[in-house]
Amino acid sequence: MIELYKVLSRKQPHFQAQSKFGFTLIELIVTVAVLAIIVMIATPYILEQLASMEAKRIEGQIKNTLKLAKAESLIRRQDLLVCLSNNGGTCDRDSYKKLLLFLDTNNNNNFDVGVDGLLEEQALEPKYSTLYLRVGNKRHYTKFWGDSGSPRGHFGHIKYCPTSTYNHTMYQISFNQGGGITYKPNASHPTDCGN
Repeated sequence: MIELYKVLSRKQPHFQAQSKFGFTLIELIVTVAVLAIIVMIATPYILEQLASMEAKRIEGQIKNTLKLAKAESLIRRQDLLVCLSNNGGTCDRDSYKKLLLFLDTNNNNNFDVGVDGLLEEQALEPKYSTLYLRVGNKRHYTKFWGDSGSPRGHFGHIKYCPTSTYNHTMYQISFNQGGGITYKPNASHPTDCGN
């Protein structure tokens, strides 16, 4: 009996040492369950932050392109067009993938590769929203005139409207007759998104 006790007591430290280097199945299941709960709780917050970052990025891209259009049209003394586009150079009021600034050499109010001069192309590619260009007479573009650098007769705005439950940002960036560019949040100037 004493011999059996000595044998068992010698092997026990060996088993204890091995258990210090690994996880039991229960420990692994509990760890995975806790991580899954943390991810479920954090996901909406992360998506809200990504949507907010997208709204700020697109706001900056639109404002910078409009400012550049105003300055370049005056410097070049040429009429420049700004429009939204989903493909190539076809301008559309309800496009949202790209923002184009170009010199419309053939005066067809669309960007033609190899014909028109592209000054800037902003890849917007929103994931949590869509954009709408609204210019007088239901135009699909706005024109910054070379004699003044302003969108005289082509004033309007670009609306940013959410398409995701995680995005709560709505705004419009307006450009007036004199070429002034103004950010207008939904709280002070309703965008009527969804209408």
